[in-house]
Amino acid sequence: MPKYCQEKFTETTNGTEVKVCWRQDKHVHDATLITAIELWLQAERGGQWRVRANSYQSNQSSCSVDAISYG
Repeated sequence: MPKYCQEKFTETTNGTEVKVCWRQDKHVHDATLITAIELWLQAERGGQWRVRANSYQSNQSSCSVDAISYG
């Protein structure tokens, strides 16, 4: 059964917050992944996105209902 990770990202101009979820076995949680997600959110939703500190969760059995799936 796959495990999932998720983390919150905030749009810097209006404060919109989204939770992004990905399969733990497909992506390593590092600065490269964080940057890729920020750029992906910018392309998908516009604005400037930044990771929210201390919001990372790993080893989840599924993505949260309100999470956006990445890759």
